[in-house]
Amino acid sequence: MDTFSAELRQRITSARHALRTAQADGDLDAERVYSGELESLLRQALDNGVTVPADPPEDEN
Repeated sequence: MDTFSAELRQRITSARHALRTAQADGDLDAERVYSGELESLLRQALDNGVTVPADPPEDEN
């Protein structure tokens, strides 16, 4: 796996975690920020042919 793909996958994992935390905390501002960041990262992965694992269910985190 190349560095770009690995870094992108790590950033997606971090954004997913931050989004779930914001949702659990009821922080709507942070939720919007992390939702937008995640959408952007997933689009970047798609545009560059980077396969991203599915987001695991919450009870598996």
